[in-house]
Formats: sequence, structure tokens, C-alpha cells
Amino acid sequence: MLCAGPEQEFPVLYKGRFRPSEAYSRLWLHDLYHSGTIKPKDAPDFKAGSALDFILKLDVLGHQPWDQTRLFSIRSKDLKAIAGLDLKRERFTYQELDQAIYKSPTTSPAIFSYLATYEFLNAYNKPNGNIHLKQFELNNLIPGAWLQFQNSRVSLMTMPENYPWQHIKKGYNFLLDPVQELKQLHKYKKNSDSISSLLGSMRQFENLNGYNFPLEKKFVDYFLQLKSQNLSSKVIAQSLEKNFPLHDRLNSASTLLNVLPSHRQGIWLPLNALLSQVYSPHFNRLVPVDNFTLFTSEEFETIRQNYLAWIDAVLKDHPDSQQIALQNLSGSLNLAYRGLAGRLYTEANGKALYYPTSRQLKAESFYYQYPWIKLLILMYVVSSISLCFAYRMGTPLLSKLSIGLVVLSFAFHTILLFWRSYLLSRPPVSNMFETVIYVPWVTLCGALTLNFFRKNLLVLIAATLASTILLTLIEFTELNQSLDNVQAVLDSGFWLFIHVLLVVGSYGLFILAAILAHFYLGLALFHKQETQTMRLLSESILQSIYLGLAMLIPGTLLGGVWAAESWGRFWDWDPKESWAFISICIYLVWIHAYRYHKIKSFGLAVGAISGLLAISFTWYGVNYILGTGLHSYGFGSGGEITYYAFLLGEFIFLICMLCFHKKNSSTI
Repeated sequence: MLCAGPEQEFPVLYKGRFRPSEAYSRLWLHDLYHSGTIKPKDAPDFKAGSALDFILKLDVLGHQPWDQTRLFSIRSKDLKAIAGLDLKRERFTYQELDQAIYKSPTTSPAIFSYLATYEFLNAYNKPNGNIHLKQFELNNLIPGAWLQFQNSRVSLMTMPENYPWQHIKKGYNFLLDPVQELKQLHKYKKNSDSISSLLGSMRQFENLNGYNFPLEKKFVDYFLQLKSQNLSSKVIAQSLEKNFPLHDRLNSASTLLNVLPSHRQGIWLPLNALLSQVYSPHFNRLVPVDNFTLFTSEEFETIRQNYLAWIDAVLKDHPDSQQIALQNLSGSLNLAYRGLAGRLYTEANGKALYYPTSRQLKAESFYYQYPWIKLLILMYVVSSISLCFAYRMGTPLLSKLSIGLVVLSFAFHTILLFWRSYLLSRPPVSNMFETVIYVPWVTLCGALTLNFFRKNLLVLIAATLASTILLTLIEFTELNQSLDNVQAVLDSGFWLFIHVLLVVGSYGLFILAAILAHFYLGLALFHKQETQTMRLLSESILQSIYLGLAMLIPGTLLGGVWAAESWGRFWDWDPKESWAFISICIYLVWIHAYRYHKIKSFGLAVGAISGLLAISFTWYGVNYILGTGLHSYGFGSGGEITYYAFLLGEFIFLICMLCFHKKNSSTI
């Protein structure tokens, strides 16, 4: 397996961040393959032992050698059904997808019609869309293709040249009843987004042409054509630059491995740009391009020679030569970058961005090398089991040992959060993955605080159980774990720290209250009178809700202040805002009912669980089910069935407990 090693990893600009080469390769592979590492069974087809090895070879050879490799991961059964793919398989080759989407006479029109229908419904659903919409352009699917809608029939009026849909011609039509189809708009959106994402990945893959990239070939051919006409060197130079500007050729060299910092601010260029040529009027021939980077000319030339050696080793398919060439290339890139590390990168609107230091790059590389979340889950599982034994046996020594394990797990959890914060230079709460890590941390923090005052191991058991479940969901759903820049809507360090940390942190305390409520209701099945344990649980439920509201209410109000600053209004009943308000009201109703003695501890426990259902929709439902509103930074899809099963299970549990409570007429 080829590997540059952590000391020789070089930075790559990817999605707005400078990342270690190994981390970049894993992220790039994950986008297509849904795994950052190559599965052992797939290694022979990939002809590579690691993600970085694969990316480097792909950059040299182009996509053709891997057209029949099962690289593209598809998990949506709806998408596979529409494309006529095997429902039992997860990964497919480029050739299979190209055939199904663009060339098959059956599935290709079906996919086109599905995407066209969604675009039409989106336009039709706009205000007055059903009145004025007679013709519309497929901007997102095929710019330049126009459809006409008349009498429930959609007809293709125009189609641009060089489009990939072989069986879609001018005059193609299909029937559409907008009134009926609008009822399934959410399903259309979900599947269309999945198809569009897949098409984007395929385009990204098919545009990889290797070291002999098309624009450079056209440039060389054009030069030979001009030279054959015996034109002057001045005319040749002017004509070449006019038709094939150098910066265009450098940018078009590849979409992989942007590792060369250009003199043009903010632009990093791919390794293949090193192969570009320029016209020399003095020699009347093409010569290698001069240094176009921020590196020294000596460093630039060393990198180019090492890259040429790497290309030669790949073309000869000699593993030992490839290993040496990769080490030399990585080392030269790493050495050249040291002159930039920590320097100012760009400055605008009072914000300064700096190149990451070598220490930050090594820290990020180390972050991706091991399954830290899996290790954290294991630690919480062990802590939870130990706590259960300690609670059951009542041994002081075992209790102290169990609490020590919880503290150790919590400390490791804290290190992971601060680690991400150090790498991202911001609080780690800007996407669903980061909030799912942060919420159980708050749950543990609240539980340790309550246990310090209440000395109740059940609180810690509830917290470790919640943390285990939430972190396991990360692994089960495979949320995007990459270290990405914060989205523009959240680009405010102060408000991100204040508003988001408070609101999302409150979820952890409400989850703690709900699990303690389950414990309380479980004990209520066996006790008509409230025991000491149940009283401690009731007090902990109440305190958890108090603490949660103390974070949620100010956090929501401060979010309004942020909204007024960013969007020009304090409150607009956006779905996220509305459900935050609903959640606050639900908890306040139960708290007031309890304080005014309208309900007792049993009712408070029921309220904690019902409040969690509202909070879960605020957190997950708005982002993954409704998928609307200004808080679009967190939108996603998937997991609806599991979520609905969770809601149904909780409703059934509450109904059963209420019926049992009424039947036994207990005093709790």
C-alpha cells in the first residue's frame, strides 16, 4: 500500500479548506463511495491500497481504467428502482449508471421525466405559477432545454446540442397532473436531489482525463497548426494567448489535488498544471511553463520533476518505483508549503484567514486516522454497564470506579470537541453531525452536575445510555463527519457561540430528563407510593427541564436578535422558530401544571417525554422531514421510517402508562 506518511503529507485545497492529503483523499472518496477507505474486497478493482494512492493514480490515468469499478454508492431504494438497478446492491460502476441514466431506452426516459416533473412542479408551485406557467426552461437539469405545458401534457420544445440523454429528442412528451403530483412534492424533492447528486458525482468522475488533459492537447494542436503556416513568432504568441489563455489551461488541468498556490490570490491549482506548456518566441517552440506558484523557482522545479517521476512510475505500473516517487513528491510539496504555513491567506470585511500551520495539518491528519467515535461509544458502553452493576450491587468502591470511567469518557469526549474546534477555529455545532456529538456531551455535563448534588447513579446511567444511542446513530446513519467550513448563514463566531450552543445544548438536558422520566414511569409500574429513588428521579427530571429551558429560552431570543442583524427581522415564524416556540410552550405548560399542583411527579415524567417529542421534531423533523425555511444549513434526508417508529413507540408507551396509572389510581 502506497502511503506518504504523516510527516510528508501535503496540504490540498478542498471545499474551501486546506486539508492534509490523506484526509482530503478519504473525503473525496467518501462523496462517491460512502467510505473513506477502500473495502478489502474492492481493492483489486481499485488497483490501489489507499484513498490517496487511488486519487493520485486517477489524476494521472483518468477515469477510464475505473469505469467498471464499483465506485458509486447508492442507498436509496427509490433511486435504484427508478434507474432499474439491482435493489440488493449498494455500489455500482460508472458504465452501469451511464447506461441506466443516459442510454437505456426504458430507464433513461423515466429518470428524465422524473427530474423534469420535479422542476415543473417547483415552478408550478410558486405564487401564480399555475396561471402563468406555459413554458419553462430546465435550468437545473439541461440549461437551454425548454418544455411546454398544455392540457396536462408536457412537451419538449427545444434541446441543446451535446446533451447526454440519447433517447430524449425534441417532441418528447409525457402526461402530468400537477394537482395530484403536488401531493408528493416532498418525495419528488428527495429523490430528485439524490439523482442530481449522483449525476454531479458522475460528471465529476467523467471529467477526469488524466495527465493528457483536453485543453492542453487542443493548445498543442493549435500551435502545430499555426507553426505549419510559417507565421511570425509574435503572431503565434498573440494567437495562442487569445485562444488558449494560460490561466484557463492551468485551471482546467484537473479537478483533483489542488496543491499549488497560484500567484492569483485565493487560487490553488492542480498537480496536472505542472504539465502545461507555453510558447517561447525565442526558440519558436513550446517549453515547460514557468513558475506560477508562491513557491520558489527551485521548489517549483523540484516538485515538477518529482511529479514527472510519479507519472512515469504509474504508467510503468511498478510498485517500488511508485513508492519512492510518491515519497519524493509528497516530501517536496510538504517542504515547499512550510514557507506558507501560518501566513496570512486573505483578508476581507475585517476577517483574516491564515494558512494552517504544520501542527494543525498533522492534528487533522491524525484525527482522520482512527475511529474516535467508535472508541468513544465503547467507552460509554463500558461506563454504562459498570454503572448498572454499581447501582445494583451498591458497592462504594465499584460506584467510585464507575463514576471514574464516566469522567474519563467525558474527558475524552471533551478532547474530541476541542480537537474539532481547534481545527475549524469555531464551535463544532454547524451541521447535524457536530450537533449529535455536542448534545450527548451536554447530557453528560448535566448528569455529572446533578450527580454531584443528588448522588444518584441513575442520572449517570441515563446520560451514558443517551450518549451511546446518539453516537451509535452517527455510525448507523453515516452522517458526514468531514471538517468543513461553516456555511454563510452561520458565519458569525459570536452568534454561533451564543445562540447555537445554547439552543442545541438544551436538547441534551431535555433528552436526559426524558430518559429519567422513562426510569420513573418504569418504577411506577411496581410502586403505588413514591419511593426515595423515585423522588430523586422526579427532582432530577425537574432540574434537567429547568436547566434546559434556561438555555433554550435565552438561546431562542438571542437567535431573534441574530436574525434581526442578518435577515432584517426578529421573528418570522420560520419552521425552526415555530417549533422552538412550540417546544418552549409545551415545557412551560408542564412546569406550571406541576408547580401549581395540577399534576404530580407522574405527570411531570409524562411531560418530559412529550416535550422530547417536540424537541426531536425541532432538531430532526424540521431539517430532515419538512426541509423548508431559512435555516437551510441543516437540511438533509433519510431516517424518516426510524423516526416515525420512535414517535409511534413513545406514543404507545405514554398511552399504556396513562392507562395503567388511571387503572391503579396511584398517588404519585
